[in-house]
Amino acid sequence: MHIIIVGAGIAGLSAAVSLAQSGHVVTILESASALAEVGAGVQLTPNTTKWLWKWGCASDVLATSALPESFNVSDGVTGTELGSVSFDDFTARYGGPYLVIHRGDIHRILHEHAIDAGVAIRLNSRVKQYFPEEGRLILTNGDLFEADLIIAVDGINSGARQYFMKQDKSGSITDDGLENTGWAAFRLMADVASLGRHAGLKHLATSHRCNCAAGDGCSIMTYKVKGADKLNLVLSHPDNVDTTEWTQEHYRDAIHTMFRDFSSDMRDLLNIAMNNPDCTITNWPVQQVATLPAWASDSGKLVLMGDAAHAMCFYLSMGVSMAAEDAAALTECLNLMQGSSGKVTLADAMKLFECVRKPRAKMIRDASLNAGRVLHLPVGQERNIRDASLQNNGGQSTYTKDIAINEIVELAMSSRYGIVDNTIRDWCYRYDVVDDIRKQWQRTF
Repeated sequence: MHIIIVGAGIAGLSAAVSLAQSGHVVTILESASALAEVGAGVQLTPNTTKWLWKWGCASDVLATSALPESFNVSDGVTGTELGSVSFDDFTARYGGPYLVIHRGDIHRILHEHAIDAGVAIRLNSRVKQYFPEEGRLILTNGDLFEADLIIAVDGINSGARQYFMKQDKSGSITDDGLENTGWAAFRLMADVASLGRHAGLKHLATSHRCNCAAGDGCSIMTYKVKGADKLNLVLSHPDNVDTTEWTQEHYRDAIHTMFRDFSSDMRDLLNIAMNNPDCTITNWPVQQVATLPAWASDSGKLVLMGDAAHAMCFYLSMGVSMAAEDAAALTECLNLMQGSSGKVTLADAMKLFECVRKPRAKMIRDASLNAGRVLHLPVGQERNIRDASLQNNGGQSTYTKDIAINEIVELAMSSRYGIVDNTIRDWCYRYDVVDDIRKQWQRTF
């Protein structure tokens, strides 16, 4: 098939690599004049890395990533460890490691593998209008493109999403599908070498772990990136102030005030990072995409994927994972369709893709938002329940492939915290999207 992918971010390049390696002719249209990924570190969970490994990216990813030993949650005020999960058995258990990497590095690696797979990338190509039922689009410069399938992977501010939004009685789109989550994150980096001279922070330099210091309404997440010489800091806080006009001094004052009750070691970490002459602090409001009426057009010739369809909070680190799952699922749907000798249409295949992916995306999105709530609980009974659960990783895992959806929903929306919970972690990482697609295919066709 001839496939056009709109958007050359991590999700778009993942789809391109997967589809091109399966024999499809893939063209990416990217609005920017050059390929670059904005941001800092990103955590790649096993259900991302297992697909990267299948696509042949393992050696390149491992050469530029850092493999943490564990994920640890502590009380930000007292410094007491609340819970920890080791990553030692993740590859054996889930099919891929848990790692952290700079966004620019994973973007570059996927770009290189896309080119190697024969993907054509056209820059300065902003879409002006889609024709969802016809497999056509027009660029702002007037160029017309046609394909058997158009995949819109154009991010959280997707231009294609409007074609899947509800309309009012006049036929107008009333919103853009984005929802504010109530959370935002200050992002900055510290030089690992500077931490080794501080007794209370030396462990951040000598060991490699993902550490989360939780407080009332705010938290500090740290992990190494850039060849383990930089420590990435993500400071979650309520999204209750407009920072668009802030100077770096405004950021520093706000961070000092927000984390004034945290332990002296955590305050020292923030000071070391902020006193670095090269330090640049940014603020990222966290938004998510509402549940859309559909992801695929009636003809199946236009489909949404990635953040365009299901952007979510980062509190389960599942954003990139969901994009990788999308890519693998869509590829499998097309492979099965092509093997059906014309009995299954593109519209049928894309509806099946939507049928499998939408429920999981909604559940992961809602669970991610709840994980943010649970992480930042105030002192009280629910926080006590969370902390008790963290001490033993939520007890023995009860996840199976056939677990009832209502059981997972109840658990994921409870007071137990995300990755440091055996059942929630298994639900996120042991899920096999291709197996799910094949089972649904058998039930449907």
